[in-house]
Amino acid sequence: MMMDTFSFLLTWTPFLLQGFMWNIFIAICAVTLGSLIGAGLAWMRVRKGGKLGAFAEQLSHFLRGVPTLALIFYAVFVLPSEFTVIGTGWTVHIPQWVKAVIGLSAAPLSFTSESLVVAYRAWSRGDIGAALLFIPTWINVFLISFVASSASSLVGVSELVSRCNTVIAATGTSVMVPVYIYCSFYFVVTSLLFTALIKKFKSSMLMARIDQRMRHAYALSAARG
Repeated sequence: MMMDTFSFLLTWTPFLLQGFMWNIFIAICAVTLGSLIGAGLAWMRVRKGGKLGAFAEQLSHFLRGVPTLALIFYAVFVLPSEFTVIGTGWTVHIPQWVKAVIGLSAAPLSFTSESLVVAYRAWSRGDIGAALLFIPTWINVFLISFVASSASSLVGVSELVSRCNTVIAATGTSVMVPVYIYCSFYFVVTSLLFTALIKKFKSSMLMARIDQRMRHAYALSAARG
């Protein structure tokens, strides 16, 4: 029985892996889009100030509190499926995965905006180590967006969870549990790898800051002596 299940899962692995690649692709696109816009908002907050800076801060705070799933559905139902470029006869189609990317980009947008402001202030006071902690924060944002990308299955994107449902519908509900458990390992293993990467980076940054402070203390002691 166990060998039959293993053989069954192995048979469907290429199909499921294609869906998993969609999860990664959507997460990368969402984080890239959100990071670029978030960086722009952070720049307005630290450089422009005034009403423009206040608007950027309020927008960042607002998007941080809106559920990702709600934003995905909002993007799907509000954005048109296609539009015609003005002055031409070209019709541009907007696929569902693009709308999912737009909805998922809100979380990395808010994280990037907030984290870059904190990093800028730390850099300004000479705390380079604290400023560089933006990097593991950004990696964590990608991890969150990667896991959240499974929600795009609800709007018709053929990613991993959607393909799990396709396999179950095609072969019967008796395989539901092993298929979902098998696919959950994709997310779990990837999340563990990113978590280990974040911990390693933070540890190396902490050691670098300790070494920097010890060198500074030693230099002061030597100057006094």
